Amino acid sequence: MSKSFFTGAILLFSLSSMADPTDSSAIQPKDEAILYKRFNKQLDSLESKITFQTGQISLANGHIKLTVPEGFQFINAEQTRFILEDLWGNLEDKDVYGMLVKNGFKVSRLTNDYSFVLSYSDLGYVQDNKDTDLDHADLLSTLQNNMEINNENRISHGVNTMTVKEWVLVPYYDKYKKALYWANKIAVNGSDEEILNYNLRLLGRSGVIKINAVATMDQLPSIKQVLPLIISQTRFEEGQQYADFMAGKDKISNWTIKELIAGKDQDKNSISTFMHSPKFWLSLLAIGGAGFAGFSIFKRNRLVMASVQ
Repeated sequence: MSKSFFTGAILLFSLSSMADPTDSSAIQPKDEAILYKRFNKQLDSLESKITFQTGQISLANGHIKLTVPEGFQFINAEQTRFILEDLWGNLEDKDVYGMLVKNGFKVSRLTNDYSFVLSYSDLGYVQDNKDTDLDHADLLSTLQNNMEINNENRISHGVNTMTVKEWVLVPYYDKYKKALYWANKIAVNGSDEEILNYNLRLLGRSGVIKINAVATMDQLPSIKQVLPLIISQTRFEEGQQYADFMAGKDKISNWTIKELIAGKDQDKNSISTFMHSPKFWLSLLAIGGAGFAGFSIFKRNRLVMASVQ
């Protein structure tokens, strides 16, 4: 995915701000109209770079079969990482295989509806008969400590720090569905909104499907309503399901159910977070000068995240 159109937009606003070095905020109405037109053109160019898929999709080298639910569209791995990392300013995550977004989704809209990031980790066969005592208080404390450690990494990358506040959904493992659920309320430095960190893990023969809701707390009821549909349409291919494990042949994971939630000691600083905080537009603000401070689109910037171990 080329970043040339980003560079062009930044250059455009950079030149505009330097046109009058003595007062870069002195933009006349007619000049502002021209800048708006150019800015919108850049956004149109941005949107045209994203393609959406529907129907049945094979992911993770044939491990996952996804049927895109009605009302949603799928964005592939390359473009999802482009949105999450290059556009929204998140840390790198090579496990990401795509994103399910609502119909009408636009990468340039700061107030997008919730979406789901789909990832896959080739961890091996996670045994669900070991370390299954999910002490909720202990796990919450561990997640809080892990986030504090991870914040050092976020600061070094210029990304907002976060605080794990409380459980929204205490960790629960459904042995029948081989599905692990948990959700937290997150506070983000620089934002007044309550962030929903809703996680789902589906266990398979040789790895784990990770589904993370990118949403805010007010969207929790909608997430709960649509999640069963997302789960039913996201499954392991035949031969890759949990029941297909072959003892003595397949790799047994050194991860446990508990560690899928809390992470491992050596991985505490590698926890990535997804933030809907487009650094592209924020960069334009910083470069464009005070004359752009009145753009109402920037006044409603929000952050949403989903945590991935």
